[in-house]
Amino acid sequence: MSTFHEFRSPRNLYEKLTRDNIRLSEELNGDNLFAFTSTIVHLQPWIKNSPLSSSERVRRLLRKASSHPYMKVCKDISAAKRFFKLELFENGCGLLHVGDEQIDVNDFRRELVELYDNFFKQK
Repeated sequence: MSTFHEFRSPRNLYEKLTRDNIRLSEELNGDNLFAFTSTIVHLQPWIKNSPLSSSERVRRLLRKASSHPYMKVCKDISAAKRFFKLELFENGCGLLHVGDEQIDVNDFRRELVELYDNFFKQK
């Protein structure tokens, strides 16, 4: 019996984002952080190129996501415009260092996922 893992819609990519978020919360490391940032960056074009894009609600979501300062950080990391370091602490927390910025990883994850949670959980 075959199993398919299909990516055909923005919801599929959103579901991947939720899995990436869980992995990042369970194991904070550079690989999981990079996967998370890459997924969040690619979710926008998936939404833009879907039939959903004609909705005013979707346009508001995309404007809000595009203007979020953490989204720029994700885009810069994914496009290798800026490099990052992840500082891990014994208590399981971490700081994301990108250029001169220091960002709490838990806040980073939470704020970015909430942008899309508000949209996809209402659908």
